[in-house]
Amino acid sequence: MFKNKFIKLLTAATFAVVGISSINTMSHVSTVQASTFHYLRRDHKLVTLGFGQKLPLRLYRNGRHVYYNDDPTDDGNFTDEAIGSAFLLKTHGWKYINGQKYYKIYNYFDDASAYIAAKYFTKKYNDLSYEQIYTVTKAFSPRNGDMQASRTNLTLTKGANIEVDMYSKDNKIVSIGSPIDAAHGIKGIVDDGSYKDSFWLKITQAQFRNNCRKAASNAKFVFDEDGDYETNASLARGGIYHKGHFYKVYTR
Repeated sequence: MFKNKFIKLLTAATFAVVGISSINTMSHVSTVQASTFHYLRRDHKLVTLGFGQKLPLRLYRNGRHVYYNDDPTDDGNFTDEAIGSAFLLKTHGWKYINGQKYYKIYNYFDDASAYIAAKYFTKKYNDLSYEQIYTVTKAFSPRNGDMQASRTNLTLTKGANIEVDMYSKDNKIVSIGSPIDAAHGIKGIVDDGSYKDSFWLKITQAQFRNNCRKAASNAKFVFDEDGDYETNASLARGGIYHKGHFYKVYTR
């Protein structure tokens, strides 16, 4: 999921591939030159692309290029630190920079224009197949999500839906996204009144094999108290549900 990865970590049916392909057909509209080899389309309407995780960006101030970061681990890039409108990527024009198309990300910074290469909003960067939703069939205790995977006082209850990082499976452990509270299937969390969000735990291979089964395609894994969720069906489409709408997620 959007580990505190974000934070893992989006208009509903019409965006990304549809929006991009339809825009490319508008070749009859004139462009204006912003600077050498930099062209900005002024006719472009606001289009929602989705959520972006760790996508390299370029910044411009007063038409001058001031920053470029191609490191996907750097906090200066888009991350999944929070699911919210501030991270909902909307494009409002684009530039061609040395022959490569970049989208202008609308209202991302107050004092600079942010651009992300259009290539990142393609199917190649929209594959969430490494995440799967599983249902707990028998209650058990997971481990902490640290390297020691120490024991916890937590209990995943029967019927809880968890998110499984399919890349994490090795000879010993499986990394999972937890439910957010007892109502969603995890007991033992002390409610201190803070924002409820899923977090990362580990379970053994034996626990995974003996106590979990792949969830139905539309079984919900709710990962925050706003009710944002994902399902195996939404992951297969490369996205999540945010405030009741489906949005694609693009990851670097």
